[in-house]
Amino acid sequence: MQLTDSPRAEGIRRLYELMLRVNSSTDLSEVLDEIARGVVEVLGYGIAAIARLEGETFVMTTVAGPEEVREQIIGRRTPVASIFNEFAQADEWGVLRFVPHDRMPDALEESAWVPDFEPGSGPDSWHPLDALYAPLYSATGQLLGNMSVDLPPGNRIPNREERELLEMFVVQAGLAMYNAQQRERLGDQVRMGEMLRSVSSAGQLAELDLSLREAAQAIAKGLGTEHMWIRCFPSGDVGQVEQSAAYPPDDRESSRELVQVKSLLAQRAQEVGRPVVINHADAYDLDQGLNDLQREVVRELVRDNPGGSLMFAPVAVGRELLGYVLLVRDAATRSWTAEEQEAVMEVGRTLGRVVLNARLYERERHLVGELQELDRYKGELIATISHELKTPLTSIIGHIELLEDLDTGIGSVEAISRNAERLNRLVQNLLNYSQIQDKRETVRLPVDLCKLAESSLDLMTMQAEQGRVKMSLDMPDEPVLVTADPDELGKVIDNLVSNAVKYSRAEGTVHLEVGTDGKHAWVLCEDTGLGISAADQVHLFSAFHRSSNPEALSIPGTGLGLAISRRIAQMHGGEIIVASELGVGSTFRLRLPVRDASSEVPIDSMVALEDEPTDEIAVRRIGRAG
Repeated sequence: MQLTDSPRAEGIRRLYELMLRVNSSTDLSEVLDEIARGVVEVLGYGIAAIARLEGETFVMTTVAGPEEVREQIIGRRTPVASIFNEFAQADEWGVLRFVPHDRMPDALEESAWVPDFEPGSGPDSWHPLDALYAPLYSATGQLLGNMSVDLPPGNRIPNREERELLEMFVVQAGLAMYNAQQRERLGDQVRMGEMLRSVSSAGQLAELDLSLREAAQAIAKGLGTEHMWIRCFPSGDVGQVEQSAAYPPDDRESSRELVQVKSLLAQRAQEVGRPVVINHADAYDLDQGLNDLQREVVRELVRDNPGGSLMFAPVAVGRELLGYVLLVRDAATRSWTAEEQEAVMEVGRTLGRVVLNARLYERERHLVGELQELDRYKGELIATISHELKTPLTSIIGHIELLEDLDTGIGSVEAISRNAERLNRLVQNLLNYSQIQDKRETVRLPVDLCKLAESSLDLMTMQAEQGRVKMSLDMPDEPVLVTADPDELGKVIDNLVSNAVKYSRAEGTVHLEVGTDGKHAWVLCEDTGLGISAADQVHLFSAFHRSSNPEALSIPGTGLGLAISRRIAQMHGGEIIVASELGVGSTFRLRLPVRDASSEVPIDSMVALEDEPTDEIAVRRIGRAG
């Protein structure tokens, strides 16, 4: 029986309405479902199934009809070559391909579905083994998939008008499928971009475990996976898990054999430059460079994830495999697109950088800890040796004083005294260096730099006169206040002035200047002494460093004074700047922040220096803090 004009018109009208719905959808799965249901509901076929083209395989993704039929054939994968072999035996009805039962291959696939009914005896009767296909093409002729229909109306072979209506439907379905695929591809690109940004952001977290957990959640959300795992290997031990993350969270531990097989598949993906995808059907036709035992391990993994499509990708930097990503998705609902596979490879590269950076950071932190421990040990060693030397030195100096009081006239006593004092200064410097290295906080009181500068000049007057060095001081009438520990800051200025006098030749000059620009205060010490070479300036503030200048080496020193001075300046938020030319002289500038009352201890005493010279570096004068 043929369609009358009214049923044909009704079919075209419903087809038009269906195409409007299909073309307004942005979800490819929804588009395919609408098309398949339209064939059943509008054209009256009992079964309509659509397979999407993935590489060289048709994957059954959409089935309209009885649920038991859907459960049997959904997710089935058929090589394109197998379908085209059937097409070679088919009658061509426009874009349709009809394969009569007597031309079908003798052996059907085990998973093939065959309707259960008795065929009629008429020439147009539909046989259970008859097949009607409709390849789906884009407007440019690109093969997109294949539709197969069964159980036509009345269980008879469709007539010309019915075929024409099905053809119209198929052509529109191909165009709608192409448009939906393009929209899906664009959506995938946007979604993959967001996922990659999320993974990169997760990599900025301090702890690697937390980074991996955040990345796993971002990947699972971006790709819509049922399960996903990230596994990282210890350095140089592929197959042994060190760090891992899963989403949803999964604390189960895989066997070493399973991890090794997954690692081999990730390594294979790294070699070919694309993920390794294994579906349920593929698990029994594996190659991928696996031996029989390893193939059986993969089959067991697939059996643990029934209906799942597994994708393996490497976590790597260059050629170094650091781990793998394993994702599982229901193969029946959605296959892995090219955009998703490319994005997962990029995810693996991003995670590789995250893992490598985390390990480098951890190694650096470990080395810093070792260096800090060595520094602590060095400080303890210096302090211990200094204390051990201090005790006998005190006794020696005391007995020297007794000998001097006896006035024995022995000239060697003076030499012993001089060298003992030199050794005593060395020990004291070692103690000061050890103490200042361990010190983390200083006293915070208002200090007048002018008073400290005056005291330092007074302290060095005798030594300057003995060396015929002229000293001068230039400072403002008003106090130049900083917030500092007066004792420590006094040591810095004393050391700068002492060095200037010590390394100046006869008739040389040492000029001291104190000033401020409102934000910073400074003490400048300028001399016309030996000067410092550019090479020596590089290590000038290093502990125990002595000049390479033979003339400077002839002058006793420990090489600790400037190291101690810089440390004290840094503890006060300041710095020491040096400018020097060998044979011309040197200028040292101690620069400090001006007084900050908020950082001072809450006392009403102001630490300054008495106007009169004293043997002490600083004395306390009770008064109002200004």
